[in-house]
Amino acid sequence: MVWRAGAGRSVDYVNQAWLDFTGKSFREETGLAWTRHVHPEDLARLLSVYAEAYAERREFSSEYRLQRHDGAWRWMLDRGRPCYENGVFAGYVGSCTDTSDMKAALEERQRSVAQQEHLLLELNHRVKNNAQATASFLTLQANRATDPGVALALRRAATRVMLSTLIQDRMFRAGAEDGVEIGEELEAVARSALEITGRTGLTLEVSRNGSFVLPVSRASLLALIVNELMVNAAVHAFPQSREGRVRLAVRNPEPGFAEVVVEDNGVGLPEAPDQPAAEGRLGLHLAPRLAQQAQATLQLHSDGAGTRATLRFPVG
Repeated sequence: MVWRAGAGRSVDYVNQAWLDFTGKSFREETGLAWTRHVHPEDLARLLSVYAEAYAERREFSSEYRLQRHDGAWRWMLDRGRPCYENGVFAGYVGSCTDTSDMKAALEERQRSVAQQEHLLLELNHRVKNNAQATASFLTLQANRATDPGVALALRRAATRVMLSTLIQDRMFRAGAEDGVEIGEELEAVARSALEITGRTGLTLEVSRNGSFVLPVSRASLLALIVNELMVNAAVHAFPQSREGRVRLAVRNPEPGFAEVVVEDNGVGLPEAPDQPAAEGRLGLHLAPRLAQQAQATLQLHSDGAGTRATLRFPVG
């Protein structure tokens, strides 16, 4: 819908598309008569936009409701540009685009997104509650167990549930579309893991070289791996509550790849690390499977004076 207005703001031309929309004749739409089709709530604002644009001789853009020939109010995006004849300001040429359907679709999309966010928030809340209840049941059962080995296994299971819940909650708050800065998240996971295990006398050292943003799905898996490695180090690497050091490093060994290293100066791995479950080292049994899902490789090295786990994965 094309229009033209002279230097005095009076419309002297509208095209056939405009006339088809309003259902009026050309004569009925010239001058300032067209303003009677503008919604009363939008008219003052629209005229103010026009007045400012005319005063400053600049382009303008405005949205308002215009009445169609059938009485329906339709949203218009009106754009105007000043024109000159022989260097003298001659008025404006502009066009109106009906954006009603687009605005309705956008509003529906926003309602749908808001509803999905509400459902996800409720789901996250329920998952957290269920996980906390599960951890509480495991702890209660551990307190009632007469077999020390069973009690220890139940307490470690409760710890694993609590830590997994913390990771899930952090990733939920990060947002699925934004991605996660993996170094920052893994540092938070490592500190939480050592804190929840309740081990004292352990020092966490963190070094981060480079910034890597990963999708939440992959970041969650890497966080679970670091969680398991940290718990394993705290529980097994330092027997008899001996003091020690655990180091987390996130680095960029070469373009297109990142590495995460979890290293301790504890007693090292048993001679058969491929049978970790039998020794209570369930974390070392889970980590390779999680690494495969995260498109990462996991290497374990132990020389009797500590253990080093290296995760290597491609980054965009």
